[in-house]
Amino acid sequence: MSEHTETQKEEATVPQEGTVSTPQGEAPALTVADLRNLRTIIDISSQRGSFKGPELGTIGAVFDKLDAFLKGVDAKEAAQQEAEAPAQTEAPAGETS
Repeated sequence: MSEHTETQKEEATVPQEGTVSTPQGEAPALTVADLRNLRTIIDISSQRGSFKGPELGTIGAVFDKLDAFLKGVDAKEAAQQEAEAPAQTEAPAGETS
């Protein structure tokens, strides 16, 4: 019986092909780049007809939310860069042109 139990434990810890395993103790990280990749995957998959008709509503809703989020991130980054740009172009105190 112990052999059967050990085999089950070994099978449970072996990752399946195509899956991503996360080391224990580390929370999985999801970056903005990952979200951009997901948006691209959804777009390409829909162009190739990978989804069934009844799924399109849900997938479209998720895509729209993801797209709006990423556009908000892009706008925030652009505003932050604009705010930093004038500070970089100002001459240091004491210097004259």
